[in-house]
Amino acid sequence: MTSRDIWTPRRRARRAIALAVAAAAVVSWAGSTLADDHTQDMQIGNQVYADMLSKGLIVQQSPFYQALRATGVRIDKAASPHWFTTQFIIIQGNSVNAFSAPDGRIYVNVGLLRSADNADELAAVLGHEMGHLVLGHVVARTQTQAHMNAFSQFMQKFVHSKGAENTYTAATIVGQYGFLNFTRSQEYAADQKGVDLAARAGYNPWGSVWFFQEIEKLYGDAGFEQYVQEHPSTSNRIERIESYIKSQPKKFGHFSPTLRDTSGLPMSQKGDTLQQTPH
Repeated sequence: MTSRDIWTPRRRARRAIALAVAAAAVVSWAGSTLADDHTQDMQIGNQVYADMLSKGLIVQQSPFYQALRATGVRIDKAASPHWFTTQFIIIQGNSVNAFSAPDGRIYVNVGLLRSADNADELAAVLGHEMGHLVLGHVVARTQTQAHMNAFSQFMQKFVHSKGAENTYTAATIVGQYGFLNFTRSQEYAADQKGVDLAARAGYNPWGSVWFFQEIEKLYGDAGFEQYVQEHPSTSNRIERIESYIKSQPKKFGHFSPTLRDTSGLPMSQKGDTLQQTPH
């Protein structure tokens, strides 16, 4: 037996080990790249903002911006760390709606801000939308070909259309975004995450219950985010949120379930302007 014959098995073993390590490295790198590369999410988010802006739906100045930013900053801190830069933007519309885009921008209708009884309720809404982002719901919807095709169709229908731009309402446009077609389980998970984030930020988590109770009076079981196709009933969401809060007395027991403050959100006298955040 030659020395070459003696060392061949060892060489093969070393080669196999090297290939295995290399393969693992490639898989790890690919997974990391897919997880960390949010270029597509940023592009979609920027296009959504550009389209809303072109339709005149972005509110540049509002007495609600101060309250929105104050609550938003605390919710954002409670949800950190995350890869995106959060920005809270007011859009035109009397309906009680809000949605989060893939790049971290969270849009809130004027109607919702007018309807909120207090900052606890607003925190519940922002916590819910932040929940969709940090739980990966928004990004997950953008990573399927079907939803990318839907977004492409939206681009062709709205972004590149000419004339009569102002005939579209925010709800009409938002309803075309494929990344917002959440499942019921995702909505329930975002509700629960919103409760956690609100409490962590120092707000009363019962604000979520109060908010949905108000929504039930206004819309019945349709709920807010009416553009979501598989939206759970409002009454069912209230029951689930109440059950979740009561199931964890150590975490939520010191918060009162009684709604006392119905004065609405504080409004600044001067009317603050939208602060642009690089995306």
